[in-house]
Amino acid sequence: MGLTLGRSIALAHGASVGGSCRDTATQDARDLGLDPIVEFGLDPTTLSGRFDLVLDTADTLPTDATKKMLKPGGRIVSIHPTPANIAKSALPGPYNVLVTRPVTADLEEVARAAGRGTLRVPIARTVPLTEAIKALTELERDGTPKGGKLIITTE
Repeated sequence: MGLTLGRSIALAHGASVGGSCRDTATQDARDLGLDPIVEFGLDPTTLSGRFDLVLDTADTLPTDATKKMLKPGGRIVSIHPTPANIAKSALPGPYNVLVTRPVTADLEEVARAAGRGTLRVPIARTVPLTEAIKALTELERDGTPKGGKLIITTE
C-alpha cells in the first residue's frame, strides 16, 4: 500500500489524511486512519475544495486536477525537483517544490514515534543488509514488496 511516511506523520499529529491505494489495500488504509480513500484514477471534482494541502509524492497528479481539490489558500507540495515543477513553484499560486535533506534529529523523532506506536507504517518485508541489493533489485524490477515498506536492517 502506498502509505507514505509523510501521511503517517500527519496522522500521528492529528491531521485528517486522505489517500489513494489499490482496491486490495482499502481496508488496511482505513485501519490506518485514512479518509477519504480514492482510486488512482480519481475524478478530482468529487473532492472539490476538501484539502488544505495536497502532497504529491509520486509526481503523478495533474496540477489542474490538484488545484480543484484545494480549499481557498491551500497548497500543493511536490518532492520532485523537476524543471517543470520548479518553474510552477516559482510562479504565483499554490504550487511548491520541497527539496531537503534528512536531519538526524528529525529522523530520531520519527524513530521515537514509531517506538511509541504513534506512527504506524505498514512493513511488508525486513531483510538484513547482506540481502539489501537483492531486495532492492526485486523492488525496482517487480515492484515488490506489496502491502508495505521494505526495511533493511544492519543487524
